Amino acid sequence: MRNISEHMKKRSRLKFTDRKKKCGGLILTMILVFVLVTFSVTIGELYRMHLLQQDIEYQLQRSVNCAVEYAMGDSYRQDKIVNLNVTLAKSEFYKYLKEDVGLDSDNRKYKNGKLRYKLYFTSVDGTSNPAVFTAQGKAKAESLFSFLAGKIEIPFKVSSTNYRTD
Repeated sequence: MRNISEHMKKRSRLKFTDRKKKCGGLILTMILVFVLVTFSVTIGELYRMHLLQQDIEYQLQRSVNCAVEYAMGDSYRQDKIVNLNVTLAKSEFYKYLKEDVGLDSDNRKYKNGKLRYKLYFTSVDGTSNPAVFTAQGKAKAESLFSFLAGKIEIPFKVSSTNYRTD
């Protein structure tokens, strides 16, 4: 009899310790899926912001270079003297931004009816000799996480590239 009671006690202890909690694996799986989805969305948003920064800098670089090319004085080029009309370059820069880049009068860029970004210029200036034209400022864009961080600010500083081939 004693053997039977010890066996029963041992069996009840095993049942108690080996018993698994119900839904333990489901909760762990849900937490893992939540972490993976959050991580994926965060990486995707960072990549989208990187592409937006590259697009803004590319468009501004083209605008600055076109403005310099248009406003460059050709009268002394043969003598390797460069002369840039800075006021003409500024007006061409803003004209290029409006017409070719597609910004509105408040320097906002829309795509498919949605605001992509807005440019805020801190300085747009140039020098006549050497012919250098620079635009500096920041772009503000909406983020997927705007409820946490608000608007994302992307700083930029682009200068004209004037390569001499002679």
